[in-house]
Amino acid sequence: MYIAIHWRALNPCLYKKCMWVFVIYLGCVFGAIAQSQQKVDSLISILETKTITQKEKARLLSKVAYNHPKPAKSLEYANASLEIALDLDDVELQAEAWEELSHVERLLGNNPKSFEATFKALRIYQKLNLKKRQAASYVQLGVNYVNDKDYASAIINLSKACDIYKANGNITNYAITLVNLGEAYRLSGALESATVSFNEVLNINSTLNNDMILAYALGNLGMVYATKGKTLEAKQRLKSAIEILMVLGDPYSLSIFLAEMGKIYKREGQLINAERNFIEALELAKSNGLKEQIKDISAILSTFYEDQENYKKALDYKNVYQKYQDSLINKANIQKIEQIKASYEIGLRETEIYKLNEISENRKTLTIGLVIGILLLGLFLNLLSRANKNLKEQKAIISLREKEKALLLSELNHRVKNNLQMMSSLLNLQSRELTGHPAQEALLTGKNRIEVLSLVHKKLYKEGAETKVFLRDYLEELVLGLFYGYDISFNPEINMDNTSISIDKAVPLALIINELVVNSLKHAYKDIKNPNLKIQIKEVNDKLEIDISDNGIGFTEKEGGKKNSFGIKLITSLVNQLDGSIIKLHSQSTHWKIIVKNA
Repeated sequence: MYIAIHWRALNPCLYKKCMWVFVIYLGCVFGAIAQSQQKVDSLISILETKTITQKEKARLLSKVAYNHPKPAKSLEYANASLEIALDLDDVELQAEAWEELSHVERLLGNNPKSFEATFKALRIYQKLNLKKRQAASYVQLGVNYVNDKDYASAIINLSKACDIYKANGNITNYAITLVNLGEAYRLSGALESATVSFNEVLNINSTLNNDMILAYALGNLGMVYATKGKTLEAKQRLKSAIEILMVLGDPYSLSIFLAEMGKIYKREGQLINAERNFIEALELAKSNGLKEQIKDISAILSTFYEDQENYKKALDYKNVYQKYQDSLINKANIQKIEQIKASYEIGLRETEIYKLNEISENRKTLTIGLVIGILLLGLFLNLLSRANKNLKEQKAIISLREKEKALLLSELNHRVKNNLQMMSSLLNLQSRELTGHPAQEALLTGKNRIEVLSLVHKKLYKEGAETKVFLRDYLEELVLGLFYGYDISFNPEINMDNTSISIDKAVPLALIINELVVNSLKHAYKDIKNPNLKIQIKEVNDKLEIDISDNGIGFTEKEGGKKNSFGIKLITSLVNQLDGSIIKLHSQSTHWKIIVKNA
C-alpha cells in the first residue's frame, strides 16, 4: 500500500569540493534510478507475457506507476489502471487508482488534481469502512496541505492517520506518517514538536531497521537543527541521510536536498558551492518533470543572483519561476519581477538622471499611497466607532431586558409558591375536619405532594435562579420537612452531591423521593428499635444514581407484588418521564435504586 510522503525539508548536500566525489554521487543516483527502471521493466514484462485477470492487471499498472522513475510516465500507467477499474465497476480498485494518481499529480506539481483524486479515494474508503486505507488518504491530504502551506490542516490530517496506524499496530506506516507530521510541525515553526516526532521515529526504526525511514528522519531532524542555527549537527544528519538515499534513489527528495544544502552553504558564505548545489538541484528536478521543485528552486536562484547583483541571471530564473507558477501568480510576485527588471536596466544604462527620476516617481507614488491609506484608516476608525456605539447600546438594551426577565420570573415563582402554599393550607384544614375518616390520609398525602411543588418555587425565588435549583439543599429541606410533619424522632442520613438540576427534572424527582420516604415513615418502622433512613445521590457522568433504603420490616410477598396502587403508578410514571429506571433491590428491609439522566 502506498503511503504518500512529503520531504520538503530533506535537502542535504552531496557535493564536496572535489569533482570526483560529485562523479561518484551521480553514479550512485543513476544506479538507483536504473534499479527502479529494472523493477518497472520486470512488472511490464509480467503484463505483456503472462495471462492475468483485468483486476490483476489494474493493480500491476498501479505498481508500475508507483515505481516508475519518470512522473510523466507514472501518470500514464495510473490512468490506465483507473480506466480498467472503471470498466470493472470495482470501487475499491478505483480508489487504489485514484490514490496513485494523487501521488503522481502531486509530484508533477498539480496540487488541485492531487487533492481531487485523494478526496475521491477517501470517500470510497469511508463508504467501505476501510480504516487503514483511509489513513493513507489522510496522509496524502496532509502532504497536499503542506504543499499549499496550510500547515494547520496538514497537522490535523496527519494526526488522524497516525492515530489509525498506531491503533492497528501498523508500526512501519505509523513511523512514516510520523515523519510527515514532524515535517508539518517544522514548517509551521513548531520546532520542539518536530524534534520530538523525528526522535520518536528514530527510536521506532531501531527495531524496524528501515533505511528509507532512517534517511528521512535523519534528514528532517537535520533541517530542524539548521533552522535552530546548529549548522554542524544539521550537516551531520543531512550527510547521513543523503548517503542512504544515494543508494535507494529518490529524485524528488534529492533535488530538494541539494537546494537546502545550498542554502546552508550560502549562509556560510560558500557561494560557489551554494550556486553549484542550486543548479544541480534544478537540473535534477527538470529531468524528472518535478514542476513544484522547478518553481521553488528557480525562485531560490533568482534571489541568489539578485543578492550578487547579477540581475541578468536573476531575471532569467525569475522568468522560469513565473512559467511554473501557473495560477499561483500574485501581485507580490509581479512586483518582484518588475523590481529585478528595473535594477538590471539601471545597471546597464548607468544614468544618474534616470535613477533620480525613478526615485522621485517612487516617492510620489508612496506619498499618494500614504494619503489614501490615511483616509481609508480614518474612514475605518469612524465606522468602527459607530459600530462600537451601536454595540454598547444593544448590550445595554439586552442587559435591561435580562433584568426585567429575571424580575418577572422571580415574581412568578413567588406567586406560584404562595398559591401552592395556600392550597396546602386548605388541604391541611380540610384534613383536620376529617379526623378519623379514611379520606384524611388521602388529603395529607395530596398536601405533601403540593408542598414538594411549592418548595421548588420557593428555592427558585430565594436563590434568584430561573430554571435550576441545587439538589442537596432542596432535597434536604424536603426530607427534613417530612420527618417533622410525621413527628419522627430520629434523623435521616443524607449524602448527595450538590449538583444543579433543572426544574422540569427537580419536580418529578422530588415527588418520587417524597413517595418513597413517606412510605417508609408510615409503614417501615413498626417494632424497630433503632430506625434509620439513608438517602444517597451521586452524579456519574450525565446520570444521577439515587439510593433510598431503610432498616424497616420490608414488604410482604403480597405487598411486593402490587403494581396497581396509586403510589406505585405515580412513581413509575414519574421515572418514565425522567427517562430513567427504578428497581427494588433484594434485601430484608427496603432498598430502592433509581437512575435518571441529568444532561
